[in-house]
Amino acid sequence: MFDTILKIVGNYLVVQICIILFILPFYWLYRRNYVQDGEVKVNFNRHLEYFFTSKYANWLVFFWAMGEALIWFVIPEFLLILLIFMRIQRKRELLFYDIYGTAIGTLIAFVIHIPEKLIDMLPYVQPNMVLQVRHWFNAHGIFGLVYQPFSGVPYKVFTHLAPHYHYFFLTFLIFAVIVRISRYYVIYLFLSGIYPVLHKYVYRNYIRLFLVATFIFSVLLLKVYTSYGPNHHIGYIYHELKLLINTASLYRR
Repeated sequence: MFDTILKIVGNYLVVQICIILFILPFYWLYRRNYVQDGEVKVNFNRHLEYFFTSKYANWLVFFWAMGEALIWFVIPEFLLILLIFMRIQRKRELLFYDIYGTAIGTLIAFVIHIPEKLIDMLPYVQPNMVLQVRHWFNAHGIFGLVYQPFSGVPYKVFTHLAPHYHYFFLTFLIFAVIVRISRYYVIYLFLSGIYPVLHKYVYRNYIRLFLVATFIFSVLLLKVYTSYGPNHHIGYIYHELKLLINTASLYRR
């Protein structure tokens, strides 16, 4: 029991520190080049709202999504979900930067074409994750991407493994974006339902929201990573998606 708690806390600290280090350069550039005299006097929560309406937030979302397609282990939804609860008007615009980053990151993965043996050396990637994606690609071709949003397998495993199957880049990218947008939409519907209840608790309590969201994400990340350990059964089919995969395969033929 103590070992489990220690592992959860340790993983949370690693994830928390990595996220802060990722955000810090963009926030520092904002503070250095974009802060107006009047903004310095506002409270920190309002200051964060100013930051996420700046061009540096665009680049943060862009590089976040690009990195997640290559090596970064925190999904873009983590950042976009936090923005849903913030009082800013350009949330859809930031979603486009997320898609741009995904496209560039996917392109880089296709270009560098790393050896398969290096994929499971990436952060929070298990060897069984690579074997699982191989199974989906072998069984369903490019339509194996349908499993990615809700399987827990990082998108970078799909992008780094796809060149080994000689998939056409644009076809892969278009299908990947469609699949990922579907996950965004499901999460958006869920959050829209609970937003009226949570709004009064998280409104301009962004630091508290950030810490809680990081803890929940770190626990889920650790759970998924552990679930793909030695006892994971390769070829496990998610019944909710099986019908969709079979239908898509018919169109491919």
